[in-house]
Amino acid sequence: MDNGSKHFTNHDNWRVILKIVIRMILKIISIGLALVFGFWLLLASNMGPVYLPQFMDGALDFWIRMTLLGLGLSTWLITAVWIIWLVLRYCCYFIKKYQLKRRS
Repeated sequence: MDNGSKHFTNHDNWRVILKIVIRMILKIISIGLALVFGFWLLLASNMGPVYLPQFMDGALDFWIRMTLLGLGLSTWLITAVWIIWLVLRYCCYFIKKYQLKRRS
């Protein structure tokens, strides 16, 4: 009877599956947080009154808003590239695994 102790191979299989699932959940949470942070930066670039109106007669406001906009958009772009990279890496792994099984 397998009770999940570490002396059985079933325990190792479940541990590997649990590690994979936890990694996937952490990646999804990381992607979500990055997208939320980028969205917050985009919103911050377009809201509120003039930033630091006492400096340069409010001309600094443009640069602050454009910096926030650029950071928000670049965060979204980097997150999109990261998602594509993860998907392509997993696809490559499964293709190689399939080819190795086919050759054997």
